[in-house]
This record gives sequence, C-alpha cells and structure tokens, in this order.
Amino acid sequence: MEVTAYVCARYWGISLLFDARRLAQVSMIRNAFSAMSIDRRFSLSVAVALLPVLVLCGRLVVHEWHSYIVADDALYAFQSYRAGLQAIERVSAERGPTNSVLGEDLPTPDARSAKLRLAREESDAAIEKLIEMLQSGHCPACAVELAHIREARDELAAARVNVDALIRLPLAQRRERAVSSAVDGMIKVIPQFAPAIDALAANVVKGDTRALNCLILATLTADLREAAGQLGSHFTATLTARRALGEDDQLAIERTQGRVDQLRELIDAHVRDRSALESTAFDKMNQQYFGEGIAYIAEVRRLASRPGGAGISPAQLADHYVPLMRPVTAFRDQVLDLADTEIRQHRSNALMLLAASALSVFLLLAILLSIATLFRRRVIRPLLDATHVIGAIANGDLTAEIPAARYRGEIKAMFNAIGVLKANSVERQQLERERGRLIHELKAMAETDFLTHLLNRRAFESRARVSCAERNAAEPELALIMFDIDHFKRINDTYGHATGDHALQLVARLCRETCRDSDVVARWGGEEFAVLSRVHDAAEALAIADRLRRKISETRIPCNGGDGFTITASFGVALASACESRDVGRLFRHADRLLYQAKEAGRDRIVADPLGVPSGNA
Repeated sequence: MEVTAYVCARYWGISLLFDARRLAQVSMIRNAFSAMSIDRRFSLSVAVALLPVLVLCGRLVVHEWHSYIVADDALYAFQSYRAGLQAIERVSAERGPTNSVLGEDLPTPDARSAKLRLAREESDAAIEKLIEMLQSGHCPACAVELAHIREARDELAAARVNVDALIRLPLAQRRERAVSSAVDGMIKVIPQFAPAIDALAANVVKGDTRALNCLILATLTADLREAAGQLGSHFTATLTARRALGEDDQLAIERTQGRVDQLRELIDAHVRDRSALESTAFDKMNQQYFGEGIAYIAEVRRLASRPGGAGISPAQLADHYVPLMRPVTAFRDQVLDLADTEIRQHRSNALMLLAASALSVFLLLAILLSIATLFRRRVIRPLLDATHVIGAIANGDLTAEIPAARYRGEIKAMFNAIGVLKANSVERQQLERERGRLIHELKAMAETDFLTHLLNRRAFESRARVSCAERNAAEPELALIMFDIDHFKRINDTYGHATGDHALQLVARLCRETCRDSDVVARWGGEEFAVLSRVHDAAEALAIADRLRRKISETRIPCNGGDGFTITASFGVALASACESRDVGRLFRHADRLLYQAKEAGRDRIVADPLGVPSGNA
C-alpha cells in the first residue's frame, strides 16, 4: 500500500515538477482514466494491494485452523487408541475366568460362572465402545480399522462357542487337545486388534510427534500384559488333564517367557528416556509381576514338570497369578495418562495459536486501513494540491505557492526486501521439487537391482511378506519360483564378466516378457532369480516356470560378434499351501530346497510342489 502511494508521489510529484516533458505523458494517463480521480485511483490501488495481504492472512488462519483440527483429531485418535488397548486388555483378562471354568467339573460353581459372565460383558462393552468411536464423525477414514475390530469380535464369539461346548461336558470327557485348542482360540483373537491399534497410533503421532515415546511404551506394556496372560494360559490344558508338562508345553512356555523378558528390556529402555515415568507404578510392576509373578510361574512350572502334574487347578493358578499382573495394567494407564496430558496440551497450544493468528490478522487489517486513511490525508491531499499548482504553472500562473515535498528511502528498501523474500520463496519451491525428485529416485534405486533393473532381494522380500499376508479367492494359491542359471561361473570364466552381465540382463528381460504384470520378479542374488505369482493351482505355477525355462534355453547369448551360446536354468517351484504356512522365510527355504534338488537331478529342469516330479531336458 505504501509502496503504491510512494510510486505515485514520486512519478506524479517530483517528475512533473522538474521535467515538463512528462506533462504529455500525464495528459495521456489522465485521458485514459478521465472518469477516475486520483483519489479513486488511490483507493483502487489500496484495494489491489490489500488483496494479496488478505489472501496471505487467510492462508495463515487456515493453516493454524488445520493445525488445530489435526491436534483435535490426534486427541480423538488417542482416545480411540486407548479404548483399543483397553479392549485388548479386557479380552486378554477374559482368559483368566475362561481357563478357570475349563478346569472345573460339572456343575460349574456359580462364582466361577458369574466371574466368566462378567468378564465377557466387560470385553463386549470395551469392544463396542471402540467400534462406536471408530464409527463416529471424528474418524471418517477408519473403515479398515473398523473391519479388523469387527473381525476380532466375530473370532472372539467363535472362540467362546468352543469354550461353552467344552464346559458343558464333564471334566473327564474334556480332551486335552480340545482344551488346548479352546485356549489357543482365545489367544488368537488378540492379534486381530493390532492393525487397528497401529493405525490409530500413527494418526496420533501425525498430529503430535512428541507422543511417540509414550505410545510405544503403552503398546509395549499392553503386549507385556498379553504375553503375561499367555504365559499363564499355557498351563491350562496340562493342569486340567492333571499331567506333567510335555516337551511342546515347555517350548511354548520358554518362548513366551523369552517374549516377556524382551518386552521388559524394551520397557526399561524407554522409561530411562522419560524420567517422569520412573514412578511408584513402575516400581510396583517390577516388584509384583517381574518379582512375585515370574517366581510363581517358575514354581508352578517346576511342580507341573513332575509326574502327576502340579496338583493345582487352572482356577487356583488364575486366582493367584492374575492379581500379580494388575500392576502392568496400572503402569500402562499411567503412561497413557501422561500421553493424554501432553496431547491435550498440544491441542490447547494449537487453539491458542489459532486465536492469536485470527486476532493478529484482524489487528493487521485494522492497522493497514488506518495507514491508508492517514496516507490519503498526509500524501494524496498534498499531491492533489501540487497538481493544481503544476496546472497553474503550466497555464502561466507564477504566483501559485509550491509546497515542499520530502520523502525518505525506506520504501525502496522495502521493495528490495520483498524482492528478496520472493526470490527466496521461488528458490525454496525449486528446492522442494528437487528434493521430492531425489527422494523418488533414491527409493527406486534402493529397491532396484542396478544391473537387471528388477527388484532387489530386500524389496522382493518386502513384497512377498505382503502377498503372504493377503488372501485372494480368485487366485488362492501363492507360488514362489526360484531359478538359477546353470554353470554361470563357467560363462564368466569362458566369455568374460561383461558377457555374463549381458546374459543376466537378457534373462531379466525374458522374465519381464514371460511373467504377468501382477507377478513380482526379482534378482535374488548373483545368477539366481525369483518370481512370486498368485495362481489358481500348482499346474499354473508349473506352466509359468516351464515357459520361462524354455525361453531361456532357446535364447542365444551373443558373444564377440559370433553365433553366441545358449544357457539353461534350474527351477524350484514352491507353494505356500505345501509349506502349510504363510511364513515368508519357510516359503523361501522350501523353494531353495526344490531348486537344489533340480540342480542335483541334472539341471535344466523344474522341481515343483506338490508332485515334486522333475521336468525339462534329461
């Protein structure tokens, strides 16, 4: 605003006063804007100057409003996250009364039945509260998380049906395997909550990164409560059957005990980073659970290792062990309370910044309008008087008084500052674009093999884990095809490493041409390649491998301008169903064994699941 007025004053004041030749230009401008006075032109200039200011101020207020909304959403996401942890804790706690009832003979004591019924009601209430929060308007993008929670609720209902079927039988008719299966069914419900809990935690961190340490610690503590519950549940089938622990039972207990110890170390590490968490609740957890609780489990394990078993019932174990786990939940609640305080403080700060921004914008606009009014009275009015004087001089009236006009150089400095600010903004925008491009290129380089431009091993393993976790009704089978170029070292030794690299590139091209767009193809390492494909059955996977084997054997590798040479490859085709697991590592190892069998059988052939019959050249 001041800049525009200053330019007008300089141009129409001093220039017209000291250079008569500008009078013709002024006349042209006056003719063009004959219907508009200089006062109106100034008003228009002020409006034009205020427009970008209004836009920038609006952007500022919108930004602070967005920050406040993000902080408010983070608070709601945290409340949902806390409700999720509480739901997990209630479902985990339900196993105590469940295990107790499984170890009781008919008729089931009324106290045990009432305790189980209360535990189920609390679990249902916690799950329904979480579902209600995810269905609210604060979480419009929680459809996936909501689906996971509903799946967990359905699995919990199915697990309860199994438990109820068992407790209706006399104790002598409850088979140990059925009891163990019922306990495992209750345990398997908990992992269904994990995707929703992780997503909610990510939403909290998105709004307030300072809450990350508390969220990690709360999640670890919740995992500790679940692992502690599983540790006690491992004894249910054995105590119900009144027998000694078997080798599988010992292994399960050792595995869970190791998980408990690992979680304790992680919790201790995070507590050391936050001195505010070193509290009575933390000390009580160490004393009661890691002291008395772990010692009690060790004693039960010792007694249960004797012939004839421990001589206690699952109900007695639960009555003694469950109270010792409560300090874990108490410490988790303390961590969540601390996170709640920090997130609420962050939301309050965002609200204060929003209010301050709105007030600042209002004051800024008021000041600018005041300055414009003052400028009109102090500059425009004298300029109009000067115009009349100049007109009088031009008409030969030399008696008119010439007012003195004095200007300072801050306006020019302001122009320079605005120019620097604009230049800096343009440069920053260019740097942001360059940064995005570099990040994209680095990500692609990190996932791509430099020679063949296929996925590298790390990227392939990552895609394989996702594929193994997914289900596809149209193509239910997941096949891993691993193949190795036969006698590749001989190629390098005979024709040179450059020719060997060219052979690898040709094989990579054949893979891209032969495999489908949905298949995941990678250079596994050296001369070994891998293809992950979703198929209808084993025959389709074998057909893909056979097409690839034939194309490789039929392709000639050029060498030194001659006819070149051909290569062959040995294949191993593993199916996820044949491994009886969706574990990626087991699938890789199985495919590697099949590939080794193909090599041992003479190379240039395929050994595949489920038949394991070699095919190819004899």
